Order: sequence, then structure tokens, then C-alpha cells
Amino acid sequence: MALSYPMKVSLINVEANRASNTANSRASGTTSTPTATSLFGLYASSGVNQAAPHKWSEFNGKSFASVTSYSSSVIGVFTQACPFNGSNPGLSQTYYHDGSGTLPAQGDVCYSNSGGTTVLLAGYYNINSATGQGNRQYIKITSGGVVELGFPQYC
Repeated sequence: MALSYPMKVSLINVEANRASNTANSRASGTTSTPTATSLFGLYASSGVNQAAPHKWSEFNGKSFASVTSYSSSVIGVFTQACPFNGSNPGLSQTYYHDGSGTLPAQGDVCYSNSGGTTVLLAGYYNINSATGQGNRQYIKITSGGVVELGFPQYC
């Protein structure tokens, strides 16, 4: 549900799936750039302005966009995400996506941070720890951090 006037911290908290009376519900933290746990930081992926000065009106019409974490390899070319010898490059990274599933799927946007503000670079990423032929799952990210049509796939 999109937020609307009258704008209250309690309503902003509830929209973000927090208790209405969450303690220390700071607007942006102690700097002009919002901290990830501040209200403005939590709503970064919802399109709330992250540049100071901050205004409560920036929440008007916004809905909380949550992201889901997942494990991944680092970015690479196809043969790095899916080596021909059946090995697995390892899941050394934690990334985030805006989709509804456990793992990113076609059309989801993937991020390198939990605030959903830094999209992944275009390339290939392994997203499971299986080995062997036909068991390893990978995604291809295009510009804007979007999972390309037809992915994930197995190799």
C-alpha cells in the first residue's frame, strides 16, 4: 500500500514491516547520506530521495520495496560461472534481489547492497553450490542489474 498524508513515522514503520513504535526510527542518521537502517535508507529501493535535505513528503505515494538476500559467485564470463570441467566457482558473495522467490529470476533487479541502491554489474553469476554437468545454476545480469530473459539456467 502506498503511503499518503498525514505522514507519520509510525505509518512509515508499518509499511516497512516494522512495529509502528520501533525505537530509534531516525530519519537519516547522523550524516546527510542516510544510513541503511534509517527510515530514508530503508526506503532507498522504493525511490525515496537519498540526498539531503530530507523531507517527510518524499514518502508520499511510496511503498516499501524489500529485497531478498542470496549467495552467489563473483561476476565473471560464462566459463567462470559454469566451468567446463563441472566445478563450481563458489558462493563467496551475498547479493540481493527484488523478486518474490528465494533466488533471483527473470526480470528481477539484483543489488550488491541490502539497501537496494547499487545494482550488480552485467555478467554471469553462479547461484548454487552444486557441481557436475547440468546441476549448476547461473544467471546473466544485463545493464541496470536485471536478470535477463530465460534465466536462471543450468549448466
